[in-house]
Amino acid sequence: MSRLRYLYCFFILLAFTPAWGQSKIDSLKHLFESESTDSAKMVIGYNLCRECNYGALYDQAEKYGKASIEISEKLKTSGKHSLALFAKKTESKVCINLGNAYSDVADYPNALLYYTKGLHLKEELGDSAGIARSYNNIGLVYENQSDFPTALEYFFKSINISADLKDSNNMSLTNNNIGIIYLEQGDTQAIKYFRKSMQICRNRGDKAGMADAYTNIGKVYESKDRNLMTTLDCFLKSMHLRMETNNLDGMAYSYNNLGKLYSRFIEQPDSVKKRLIALYYAHTIPSPTLKDIDIILMDSALALQQKALEIGKKINDKYTVVYALVGIGEITKERGEYASALYYFREGAALAKQINTRHEYYAQLDDISQCFEKMGKPDSALYYFKLATIEKDTIFNGDKKEELGREEAKNEYVKKQAVAEAENKRQMEVAQEQHKRQQLIIYSGAIGFIMLAFFAFFINQRLKIARQQKSIIERQKEGLDKAFFQLEDAKQLLEEKHKDLTDSIHYAKRIQTALFTTEKYLGQHLPEYFVLFKPRDIVSGDFYWALEYKGTFFLACCDCTGHGVPGAFMSLLNITFLHQAITEKKLSQPNQIFDNIRTTLIEALNPDGSTDTKDGMDAVLCSINFEKHLLGAACANNPLWIIRKGELIEFKADKIPIGEGNETKSFTLHETNLQKGDCIYMFTDGYADQFGGPNEKKYKQAQLKELLLSIHLKPMSEQKKLLEESFTSWKRNFEQVDDVCVMGLRV
Repeated sequence: MSRLRYLYCFFILLAFTPAWGQSKIDSLKHLFESESTDSAKMVIGYNLCRECNYGALYDQAEKYGKASIEISEKLKTSGKHSLALFAKKTESKVCINLGNAYSDVADYPNALLYYTKGLHLKEELGDSAGIARSYNNIGLVYENQSDFPTALEYFFKSINISADLKDSNNMSLTNNNIGIIYLEQGDTQAIKYFRKSMQICRNRGDKAGMADAYTNIGKVYESKDRNLMTTLDCFLKSMHLRMETNNLDGMAYSYNNLGKLYSRFIEQPDSVKKRLIALYYAHTIPSPTLKDIDIILMDSALALQQKALEIGKKINDKYTVVYALVGIGEITKERGEYASALYYFREGAALAKQINTRHEYYAQLDDISQCFEKMGKPDSALYYFKLATIEKDTIFNGDKKEELGREEAKNEYVKKQAVAEAENKRQMEVAQEQHKRQQLIIYSGAIGFIMLAFFAFFINQRLKIARQQKSIIERQKEGLDKAFFQLEDAKQLLEEKHKDLTDSIHYAKRIQTALFTTEKYLGQHLPEYFVLFKPRDIVSGDFYWALEYKGTFFLACCDCTGHGVPGAFMSLLNITFLHQAITEKKLSQPNQIFDNIRTTLIEALNPDGSTDTKDGMDAVLCSINFEKHLLGAACANNPLWIIRKGELIEFKADKIPIGEGNETKSFTLHETNLQKGDCIYMFTDGYADQFGGPNEKKYKQAQLKELLLSIHLKPMSEQKKLLEESFTSWKRNFEQVDDVCVMGLRV
């Protein structure tokens, strides 16, 4: 079981590691393939099934879930009670995840199969909370198939168990599910269950659940235009709760609901519009005309849909984006802005087709046809009308089958409801009669006893409470004093460790800086230059280096694997290897120097001949003979740029690192004759990879190239200042993602 304890720790770390995504799944796959212990492999298979399910990788979720169940079935017959019990618990979780996966892809028979299997396992384990959740899951499958009576049967089973367990979370979810069924049936009982869900969430402080309940209550009032003002109030409350919890998905849904609701207000009687304006806009527009009111409503609807679109794109929720595009298109079409509406309808149609929302796809094809007709383009209008008609026929054939199924389910639902109500009424009458008889017996015998017991209990309780309070206060004081001294000791120890670690890293920085080429040395050999060097941490994986040797000036700009302390270690190795290649091995061509360093580095990091260690560096090395005006260069993954008379010349990089890689070919030697005024630039990838700007994207090399072309005539010192200002402006409040090194010199 020690192996299992290790895996539990691993999975706990895995669960709290943000945004691992595919790399998390890949790590689990590697563990699954390499694990030999059945119990551990079963647990890994369960976690793989769950993570693939979260990532919508349903085929893989099925594969690893079934593999985990196969192992579980073997362990359950192992003859070891504790191992069999553990296998059964794990298998029950796998069944729930497989049920979720099949339900997400609308494979309801398989979803029902695994939910039911999970239910039986929960019953064997005596897990009442798990049984209640299983009933809820099975009810959702029947609801998705429009079998509402059976769905309600399972929901009520779930809620009864949860009530006994005081499981408020499942009670809230199940009440909400029951309300949704009644809402779909047009039954006013829906609001009763939504309000129950609301009250439970309010008692728990569950703002997300309260927001969902407000939205659903609003939809009850919205149906058949029962009370749109109450709907608006509910939708606004829901939106504010989602804003408080920063629930972006929910906020987008709220904005979309509000946008559609404002569009519906335009069609309402004038009295309703005036009441709306009086409640929400009186402070900004004192006496609006009816025309003003329609403009306000349309502008508000458009702004809300645009907000929904913005959030939908930010969180990559394609369904939200489609609904927002439809809303914006409808509003702009209503305004007569057909060209603009056409843009939104086309964008929405393309995305609706991609995610297979057929009703939205058909509606937007029809809207596109109408826009072309309004714009006086009958050929285009006819083309899209034909596309819409084909799609409509396809939808109709599918919807007709669903409608027949829903009608049968509704009739069955009505029959069962009538029988259930009659039985409920009979049971209530019997219960009331029994209750009256019991009350008469209980009250007559209890009143005297209660009066007598009350005084004795009161006196005894007061004495008991006083003694307990004294004892509790004394124990709390002792505990607080002890905890305070322990916290002080721990705080002091932590501060000392932190100081020691920080001092060590600062000392490492002094060593690293001592090996870097100094500004004085560069100034002695270069007529005009700059170095922009911004480590991400105290020490850096980027470095710059120079050496004048036998009439040739060597200059390098390098990016070692990693940053911080690991990168700094690599930089020390690579500075040493650069110096040795030139002064000891007498190499003068940059490409030969890189080939030599690569061989030396691989041998140093992999002395046993393996290829496991992929550390190395990306770099640009140039050799300059100022007397002969010759430049030679080698580029590993980073290019070298020369700006000559306003035009940029690029020495393209070899797409191989200086270290272990997929290829071992020699580096390319680039050579050119230098001209007076040439500006030479070398850099690592940290500048171009920095996130920021108005769209929170990378800076990129193309933008760096444009910046250098615009400033290359300025003095090198001013170029450095402008580069630093551009980097800071782009980065804004984002963290620096990598070390930055940019070098420039003028011939």
